[in-house]
Amino acid sequence: MPLSTLFVPLQRYSATSFFGKRLFSDDYVEDDDQKGTKEQPIPVSPDVQVLGERSFNGSCSSMVNTADNLYNTKLSLGSSSRGKENLPPKRIIQPSKFLCSPYDHNERGPLQPHEIELHKGIVALSKVEPHRSQVVVLIDKTTLFLGQLGDSFDAAGHVEAYVFNVFCRILFRENHPRRSKRHYFFTTLGDYFLGNWSSEEGRRDMRRKALRSFNGAGKALPLHESERMFFSSVHGEHWFLFIVDIIARKFVFLDSYYEGNTPFHIGIRDLMINNFIKTWEESNLRGMGFRKFGVEYPNMPKQIGSDACGIFALKWMQTWAPRNPLQRQFTMNDVADARVRFAVDTLFSIHNTEDKGKALVKNFAW
Repeated sequence: MPLSTLFVPLQRYSATSFFGKRLFSDDYVEDDDQKGTKEQPIPVSPDVQVLGERSFNGSCSSMVNTADNLYNTKLSLGSSSRGKENLPPKRIIQPSKFLCSPYDHNERGPLQPHEIELHKGIVALSKVEPHRSQVVVLIDKTTLFLGQLGDSFDAAGHVEAYVFNVFCRILFRENHPRRSKRHYFFTTLGDYFLGNWSSEEGRRDMRRKALRSFNGAGKALPLHESERMFFSSVHGEHWFLFIVDIIARKFVFLDSYYEGNTPFHIGIRDLMINNFIKTWEESNLRGMGFRKFGVEYPNMPKQIGSDACGIFALKWMQTWAPRNPLQRQFTMNDVADARVRFAVDTLFSIHNTEDKGKALVKNFAW
């Protein structure tokens, strides 16, 4: 067979033209060459509109919040709400042994040697003049003497009212009410609700301070928008917390010694609730239906002795979460270390502008 018959003649195919499908017409549209004016601008993609944009930080924050909500929803033990939205339980719950870690833990770990030394310096200097009468804590015009600090957090000290007031300012500075949805009030409010006045003039003075406190707190966050309000109170030299839980619609009493059915609370419960409601109404605040609120006495760990009540109250102000099943229980075994931590953290808080007290204790301790 001739070799030429095995090959395709290339010349015939190379001369063949390829015609594809035309995508655009060659017809000239006269309107395409129009020029826009200020009164009649050329429309640019009228079907697409930019409705908004989100920054990178905003996107990250949204994703973090979504992840937190999914995690919290998974751990919640149920909900007292109805509807499509899956909310955490509004009732006060006790930590579940099935969801809690079986190991005892401390979020900050054991005490460090320098904390112990600083605490020793605070206690030692608080017992001698002139250091005892020296102002060592100043936070937003709220002061604390070294004697008050040392006596409150000594091994068997009874926490003084001024310590609670300073601690309220620290909690305010560390987590503003707009973020925490919490309000912490000075001990004068608890005294007023308990009726601790000796004369009519004293009652009017305490009432004026209570109304001023409600008005001042409302400037940071309107009280009706908060979730909880904390009132540290002392009765018969015993500290406890009176909490108004707006979310749960309950008046809550946290006590490290007395139960709710004891004469101690039976004699003061209605008095405190009624005086709180009266103060709220006299402040011309939004009605919240407080007279329909329930009363709750959660089963809290109990103290041993008579001087640890203030330490329990301070710790609960800082950590109590009524609807968190994973919260760590603060017990009597933690009180000794808590005294050291509270004393050192209060004196060396970044919000304390009185540096002389810090230098005094540092130089003594080291």
